[in-house]
Amino acid sequence: MSAELIPIIAFISGAMVTAILSSLSVSRAVKEQQEILKRGQVAHGRILHIWRPKLRGAFARIYFEFEPPGMDTVRGCHIDRRPAEELRASLPAVGTTVAVRYLPDQPNQAVIARLVSRFTD
Repeated sequence: MSAELIPIIAFISGAMVTAILSSLSVSRAVKEQQEILKRGQVAHGRILHIWRPKLRGAFARIYFEFEPPGMDTVRGCHIDRRPAEELRASLPAVGTTVAVRYLPDQPNQAVIARLVSRFTD
């Protein structure tokens, strides 16, 4: 094997490993969101801020707050892992009231119910 090919092979191998790990991470996060949606309790929340990334392939982040019964206000960040073309028209506006699902024993693990993908890759 030529010495000139080693850096190219190393770069391609690194890119492939990174892509695989990224895909596994996204799949795991989607499953966690779906689990919170299934097991979580409902509360009403309010959208505080929406960050739309300029980088293609990055996920939008929706910052919200809600008050679980008997607890202080909790602030959270929902990472919207839906495809960009699907989420453009359906992101809630800042100030909108939304249904939040959260785990009672860990209220910082919360999602905006209608934004959780019901499908896995």
